[in-house]
Amino acid sequence: MKKGQPRTLCAILLISLGMSAVAQAADTSEQESRIARLEAQLAAIQQELTALKSQLSQPAPAAAAADEQTIHAAVERAVEKKMADQPKIPDWISRVKIGGDLRFRNEWTDDATASDDRNRLRIQARIGIYGTVNEEIDYGFRVASGNSESPLRDEGSPTSNNQDLGNAFSSKNIWMDLGYFDYHPRRIGGLNILGGKILNPYYTVGNSDLMFDSDVTPEGIAATYKSRFSERVQVFAAAGGFTVRERTSDAETSLWGLQGGTTFQFGQEKKSNVTLGAGYYNYGNVRGKKGLGTDETQFYGNTSVGGVYACDFDLVQGFAELGVPAGGRPLRMFGDYICNTQSRSRQDTAYLIGAALGQCKDPGSWELSYNYRKLEADSVLGVLSEATFGGGGTNLEGHRFGLKYQLAANTQLGATYMLAERTRNGEKRDYDVGMVDVTVKY
Repeated sequence: MKKGQPRTLCAILLISLGMSAVAQAADTSEQESRIARLEAQLAAIQQELTALKSQLSQPAPAAAAADEQTIHAAVERAVEKKMADQPKIPDWISRVKIGGDLRFRNEWTDDATASDDRNRLRIQARIGIYGTVNEEIDYGFRVASGNSESPLRDEGSPTSNNQDLGNAFSSKNIWMDLGYFDYHPRRIGGLNILGGKILNPYYTVGNSDLMFDSDVTPEGIAATYKSRFSERVQVFAAAGGFTVRERTSDAETSLWGLQGGTTFQFGQEKKSNVTLGAGYYNYGNVRGKKGLGTDETQFYGNTSVGGVYACDFDLVQGFAELGVPAGGRPLRMFGDYICNTQSRSRQDTAYLIGAALGQCKDPGSWELSYNYRKLEADSVLGVLSEATFGGGGTNLEGHRFGLKYQLAANTQLGATYMLAERTRNGEKRDYDVGMVDVTVKY
C-alpha cells in the first residue's frame, strides 16, 4: 500500500460514519455538533494530503545529484576510452605550416638584336614548410620551379624561379630554393640569426631589385635587428657573410655586407613615414676570375679582360623612401644609389628612382607603380641583378611601369611593361618586355 493511502481511507471512513450518524440521530442539536466536528477533521486531513502530494511530486535533491554525478562520470570514461583508441597526432605537426604561391605569366619580348619578337608562357611555383623547433628557433624549407638556363646550367638560375612552358609538355625541374634556421633569442628582442640558404636579409627600398633580383636567396649566415627607439622611431640593421662561388683549387668568391637605417613616423595618426639608410657590400676575390656562372665566359654586362673580371666589387649604398597618404591611398616615393669603389672605369654607378600609389590588400584594391633605373657596366655584380629588366645584367637603363589588382583573397592580377636600352659590345639596343601575371598564394 502506498504511503498516504491510510489517511485517505480514514477520511472516507469518517465521512461515511458521520453521514450515517447524522441520518440516524434524532437529536438535531447533537447532529449539528457532530457535523461541525467532522467538517473540521475533513479540512485538516485535506491540508495534510495536499502537503504530502507536493512533497511526493519533487525528487529528493541528494538522490538527483547522485544520479547526475554517476551519469557524468560514465560519459567521461566513455570519452577517455574512445580517445585512447584513436591514433595519436605527433606534437610537431601542430608547429608546422605549409605555404607557397603559383604564378602564371604571359611574357612578350622585343629584342632589337633578334629577328623576331618572343612570346612565351611561364610559370613560377613554390611551396615551403615552415616550423618551430622551440621558443627560440624556427626553420624553413622551400622548393621552387626554375630552369637550367644561364647563369647556372647545372643548377637552377639564382635570379629566376620562372619555368618556360611549351617543350612538348615535358616535365619541369624543381630546385631547393630555401633551407635555413632562424635563431631569435628571447633575451635580445628584435634579433634574428639565420643560417643556410636564406631570404635576402637586406632592406630593399621600394621593393626595388637594383642590386639583387627578388628571387635571389643568399647562402651563408646573417643577422638582422629591429628595435623601436621611441614611439615614432624604429631602427634596423643587417649583416651577413655569404659564399658566392666555391672553388676547389683557388680562393672562394665571397660577399660580406652591412646595412643599417631608420624609419621615422610623423603626421596625424602616424600615417606618414620616411626611411633613410646606407650599406656596404664587399665581394672578395672577383677580379681576375672567370664568370661566376657555370658558363664562365658570361659576365652579364660587367667589364671583362682576357676572359676574366676586370675589377672587384666594393659597393657603397644610400637609399631613402617617403610614404604619405594621397587621396585616401598610400603613396610611396623612393630612391636607391650604389657606387662600386673598385671600378677601374667610370662605369661604376647604379641608381633607381620611383613611386607607387595604392596597395593590393583587400579584393578590389590596386597598386600603380613606376621607376627609372640605370646600371652602368661595373656598378653591381651582373650575375645577381634583376633578371627580366633589359634581359638581366648591367650596362642598361630604362623605365618600368606596373599595375596590380587584387581579384580576390590571395589572388592577384598584374601587368608590367619595361622599356630598356642595353649596351653590348659597345652598341646600344632596345630591349622591351611586357608581362601579364596571375598570382595565387596559399
